[in-house]
Amino acid sequence: MSDDKIRLAKLEALVEHLQTQVSDLTAAKVKTEAELKITQDMARTAVAGCSKTWTLKRTQIVFPNLEKIALHEQSPTYVERMPTPLPNNTRAVIVQVFCNFWNTDGHAYLNVDIHQDGNEEGGVASVENTHYKVYANTFYYEVMVPWNGDLSDRLKFEVKSSYQTGGDRNWYRLRVVGYILA
Repeated sequence: MSDDKIRLAKLEALVEHLQTQVSDLTAAKVKTEAELKITQDMARTAVAGCSKTWTLKRTQIVFPNLEKIALHEQSPTYVERMPTPLPNNTRAVIVQVFCNFWNTDGHAYLNVDIHQDGNEEGGVASVENTHYKVYANTFYYEVMVPWNGDLSDRLKFEVKSSYQTGGDRNWYRLRVVGYILA
């Protein structure tokens, strides 16, 4: 076989291989475009089904058991019933975490997980507080706890750890101060 015939055979094999690759890429492109269209359609449907507005409602729900928590090396669980039903379209409750600290050499530690009783899958708000050697301060923040109106009307507060020294003026308070509607 002459050199030209060998080169031509190699060139034909290479062209055939390239044609196969182009065919495979074209098929993959068609499949990807079809998947993209389905995904885009699903996203449009999901967005169309969602409410476009969220509303924050403020309230003040006091749980007597959680008004002045001063735990030392204890890990209790508190389950508190909401005193009035929340609207069915409630998506989260807002829990106030307040620490009152009045002692320069004391400790006020509180680590607690908060979730709707029966809605662990919906999410847990984890609170981690460590205050030590602070003179006469208060600390305040709020956490959002996922809420499902089809489930229970109880909030569960699971204390993971606590440490309190320095007297009765070092304590925590947990209250519901609002909720989110969607």
